[in-house]
Amino acid sequence: MGVLGNISFLLYGSKNFGKKGFARASATWDNSVMERRLDGKVVMVTGANQGLGFETSQELARRGATLYMVCRNPQRGEEAVQKVRQASGNQDVHLQVCDVSSLASIDSLIREWEAANRPLHVLINNAGILVHEFQPSADGYESCFATSTLGPFALTRGLGPLLRRSGPPARVVFVSSGGMYTSPLEVRHVSNEDLRTGKYDGMVAYSRDKRRQVALAERFAELWGPEGVGVYSMHPGWATTEGVKKSIPGFYNFYRDSFRDVAQGADTIVWLALQVTLQDDASALQPGGFYLDRAPQTKHLRMAGTQYGKQHVDELWAALERMCVDKVKPAVVTPA
Repeated sequence: MGVLGNISFLLYGSKNFGKKGFARASATWDNSVMERRLDGKVVMVTGANQGLGFETSQELARRGATLYMVCRNPQRGEEAVQKVRQASGNQDVHLQVCDVSSLASIDSLIREWEAANRPLHVLINNAGILVHEFQPSADGYESCFATSTLGPFALTRGLGPLLRRSGPPARVVFVSSGGMYTSPLEVRHVSNEDLRTGKYDGMVAYSRDKRRQVALAERFAELWGPEGVGVYSMHPGWATTEGVKKSIPGFYNFYRDSFRDVAQGADTIVWLALQVTLQDDASALQPGGFYLDRAPQTKHLRMAGTQYGKQHVDELWAALERMCVDKVKPAVVTPA
């Protein structure tokens, strides 16, 4: 992305991604959907022990969902579950231990749910990381790719039969980021393997994978929409979370007065999840749409040069399927 593209991103983000953008958008909202209940609906939220995942979990639990909070660390996960139960008054909240960057851990979760014949009405792929040094996943992949692209793909694909059987309707939400505006759909280096050598750039990896999530939502929506499974991606805006403060402190400190709070960041996730209570929302929502503040957004900014075609999504999909089905391992390269 060139200088003009970066300028376009910062101008667009400054206007729309902060708390003023949220206030402007929310002034015209019909909040009737937010009053709906999720009693009888089973919801899974990944990365649920902090930040947007934790806030989303609280809001969905308050509305009566049978909630499974997917966390990697059992102790932190159990603490988060107890907090959500206490805050929501909903005791039907459960810990699901899973490392979404590990294919084996995801396979174990899927087998468990299949064996239990447990329904699933809403899947929220929220887990993500932004690191500034190369870290391999359990399978040897670059960690951001493993957590934000390969893991959500494997989990969504594997739980697809349950989602289709539990609906219609059923819903899948990929929690992406405005950072995706700064990256094209990188498929030549699909697992960010080019970042293994030289100076590792965590922002590049993060932006690539957030763009890949948008593309995956498009393809899942195309495949599953006719069966009543709505699939969407969304952008929480510039929301204040501990992860943001830690991962991009310079950016956060510069724009902190403009940041929205975590509840405002989670609002659209909750709003999209609640669409599962509506039988007639097919025409109201954009299949595979990228949402911010309850409205579909453009997926490309002017001068950014990020457009891609169907063939690029085909390449991404085929590569991820090979990794999941054939357990393809990345070439081992020692970072410089």
